[in-house]
Amino acid sequence: MTSLVGSDISLYAVPNPPFSFRDKGAIKGLSIDLLEASLVSLRPQFSQEEIEFDAWNKMYDEALKHPKSYLVTAVKLKEREPHFYWLGPVATVKLAVITKRGTDLPKGKTTLDILRPLRIATIKETSSEKLLFQEIGEKHGLNITRVSTPIQGYKMLEYGRVDALVYTDVPFVYHLISENQDVAQYRLAHVILNTDYYICVGKEIPKEQINIMQAQLNRLKEPDGKGSSLYERIVSRYLKGAVLQP
Repeated sequence: MTSLVGSDISLYAVPNPPFSFRDKGAIKGLSIDLLEASLVSLRPQFSQEEIEFDAWNKMYDEALKHPKSYLVTAVKLKEREPHFYWLGPVATVKLAVITKRGTDLPKGKTTLDILRPLRIATIKETSSEKLLFQEIGEKHGLNITRVSTPIQGYKMLEYGRVDALVYTDVPFVYHLISENQDVAQYRLAHVILNTDYYICVGKEIPKEQINIMQAQLNRLKEPDGKGSSLYERIVSRYLKGAVLQP
């Protein structure tokens, strides 16, 4: 088996706390912790110099160009699936319409009906935005503001500039915790899709190594003598047990 030590493997990460983010200059996050745990028998931890951190579109393109690389973190959309191996899932997430607790949503059978009277923010090129547009079509007539970063969407919802944010629940919860906000003041108003986050693995990384990594990740999720799993304890470092409720 080819060793990963000393190879030209890169790690591409995007601003998506708690899965990957920059903290006091260092790039860290839940997905990076889990990736390194899966690689524990194969290579040393990634140095900061081995991690490239930039916007999603740029990092996705770089990962496609460099098939000996990892990309954290992604939803396994149909158009992405053939380009990578998929390690995980690292987390189960909800792509959803998020509102403040007191916001009333109209009754409706479809996402389009529910969103029609609302001011909405989406984050450009994210899985949640792509799925929303697939569902509502091009001629939706909705009042949608597309922003470039999640933090812009969070702040628009917080300050009442929009009624709803279409995004992923776990990163939103982490933002609230980081800002010492009350998670209970917000809710999952409408779930578009329950799905999983994965680590994308380049197609030139040997399948045998990926099998070892997947087995190690699976072991992390098994309960141990401490009353939980190591996976659960790693997640709790970031989310403190908080969950966005309906």
